[in-house]
Amino acid sequence: MFTRTLDSESLHKFAAVEGLGSLTTEPLDMRLERITRLARRALNAGGVMVSWRDEGGGWLHCGSGPVERVASDAGDEPIWLEALRTQDQWVQRDEGSVPYLTAIRLVDSERNLVGALVLFDEAQNKRGKYDHDRLRDYAAWVETELRVQQLYRGQERLLEELYMARHQALKDHLTRLWNRHAMVELMARELQRAERQVIGTGLLIASLDQIDLGTQEPDEQTDSMLKTAADRLTTAVRPYDALGKFGGNEFLVMLPSCPAHAVIDVADRMLLNISAQPMDTPTGPMMLTMSMGTAHAGPNDRLDPENLIKAADVALARARESGGNTVVEAQPSDYKTG
Repeated sequence: MFTRTLDSESLHKFAAVEGLGSLTTEPLDMRLERITRLARRALNAGGVMVSWRDEGGGWLHCGSGPVERVASDAGDEPIWLEALRTQDQWVQRDEGSVPYLTAIRLVDSERNLVGALVLFDEAQNKRGKYDHDRLRDYAAWVETELRVQQLYRGQERLLEELYMARHQALKDHLTRLWNRHAMVELMARELQRAERQVIGTGLLIASLDQIDLGTQEPDEQTDSMLKTAADRLTTAVRPYDALGKFGGNEFLVMLPSCPAHAVIDVADRMLLNISAQPMDTPTGPMMLTMSMGTAHAGPNDRLDPENLIKAADVALARARESGGNTVVEAQPSDYKTG
């Protein structure tokens, strides 16, 4: 890293590019384009090019000004790289299609050669020691900017991986629906939002009548029944409803912005979807049916997710006791807030 005292003119020009430090969200090609454009102005060059090796080992070249005649093809190693392997700076005078060229090596944090900052002058204009010092300072700044970009991209990938890991942790491994933890979290947010509205939030808990997990060990057929039920329930809900596997044999559906009378309508539609056609099994076709309990939280009810779940669960128990394949609505006494 080169550190020198710059004159007021140089400081003014460098101030113009300092703002780039916060633009880490830019794609790399856009960032290189911005760097070369500002470098051309700050260093008073006829043209500027930055060549940079990406994480995959390929080369990206970006230029500002009339430098296309000497630009390497995308992905190719730049023509000046060999000279920079043994020296920090390489000057070419009166050769090739552009007669006056100055290249400064760019290195990574381990001082490995990873690129070049190249200036092209169409007319003869010798650059003295002062100009080369400024060029080196600018190259050091470019190195920092591109390292920051790489660091940001690494952090972005890590955040994406963490998001995906958390997302998977909130999914039921069998049905790929939201799990209990995710549903409670979603309900808590929705109930807070619903307090500002006048419609309220509906809740529905359903269980397959053909599975009794109290006495029946889970097996391949029960897994198949649960996955089939999950698929059929998914087609019966609105895009913004939340459907989750609540544990064992139970599914939970949260219905945002849903009036109390409409919750029963949604439950009836789900019953029809579940029993619309037989499910194929090794022993022959099997009809699926469900028992469902519903509950509703109005804007002034001040219920938390567990209150609402308990009320719907009580209603579900009544539906099971009545023989199944039916919907039962929670009664006012089922909502216990104490």
